[in-house]
Amino acid sequence: MNHTGSQETQTGKEVTPVYTTKTYSLMIRLVFKARGLLFDSFEEYFPASNPKQLLSAPYPSVLMANHVWEGDVPALAAVYPHVNPSIKFAIPAREDLMKKDFLTKEFKPKGIMKWIFFLIDKSMIIPKYMNYIGCVPIKRPFRDNARELLKKGTLRDLVDQEWSYLSDRISEGRNLFMFPEGTFNHDGYMNQIKKGVYFLRTKFKGLNFTSFTLTYDYFSSKKAELHIGYGDQFPIPESADSDEVASIVKDRLGSRYTVTAGNLASYMVLKFEGKAKESKEKFFQNLKSFAETIRAKHPEIYISQKFHTENLKHAFDSFLEKAKKSGFLKLEGNDIVFLEKLFQIPKDLHNLKKKNLVLYHKNQLTYHLPKLDAVWASTVTV
Repeated sequence: MNHTGSQETQTGKEVTPVYTTKTYSLMIRLVFKARGLLFDSFEEYFPASNPKQLLSAPYPSVLMANHVWEGDVPALAAVYPHVNPSIKFAIPAREDLMKKDFLTKEFKPKGIMKWIFFLIDKSMIIPKYMNYIGCVPIKRPFRDNARELLKKGTLRDLVDQEWSYLSDRISEGRNLFMFPEGTFNHDGYMNQIKKGVYFLRTKFKGLNFTSFTLTYDYFSSKKAELHIGYGDQFPIPESADSDEVASIVKDRLGSRYTVTAGNLASYMVLKFEGKAKESKEKFFQNLKSFAETIRAKHPEIYISQKFHTENLKHAFDSFLEKAKKSGFLKLEGNDIVFLEKLFQIPKDLHNLKKKNLVLYHKNQLTYHLPKLDAVWASTVTV
């Protein structure tokens, strides 16, 4: 298939991909330049087989990522320069995000921020920008009015209509970017994969699929640290049923979570159940050696570059301070004292980001746990 010229859709219609322009690229770069407002740092990781660090997306392609929070939008701006070839996107976006007064209604700001958000809302710059880069307003029946739609018997029709609309954007020469989980992930691990990918697979032939995974470390700095793990193109057989498609997507996204100082320290500290305390120095040395062994035995797992820099000590101290502030441990001289709260699993596991940030970070490593547990058993003594 020729990936640089016109393509034929399943209807036999020849389509010319809609390539990006300098203005389009500039608008996305401006969002990327504002990343410091949300992130203290960000790192990117590519497979060893991809030395040119390109995210292959020949037309027609579907690009997928996990969905964590509002910060995913500027994260996409970091991904954009790697996409090859540079074809404009269609991006499903919350319908209310592209309406009037979104910031004021969503965040309910107070003080001076109320006036700043008010002025931004009145300028309509957000919906204008999102419309320009290709955002498609999508209703949220699963969140906003699902009960009403179920009573009317129109929920399935609405969802099918929305995905047909997105499929039409592909047929017009754009690639599609989507979050297959559908909702924000507040628990750390992957949410249930929705049926959107399966719908597109059945409606549109010849699709290419690729993915990348966003890992946020909220422990290692004052603000979040962003880690982007890129994947390769992968096949989804046309014969695959809905469950098989969901399994393929979940496997691809789960395998690209990054081991960070925050989630590896969280994994380790939960291994200390039954032990009263540990010296800070021993814990720190175990953290470093654990990461080094993972890197040696499992080079396919992305590991933060911070593990072989002097910044690791700062990240470790930040982890201890935030875990202490949350009541999970306390510091006595050179010892870390583990408190009962650390090992108490909340009855309701929803929204662990607020209830138990340690468990939230450990959950980021769910896909890697069999490998990490084996390394832990062979190299670390508690």
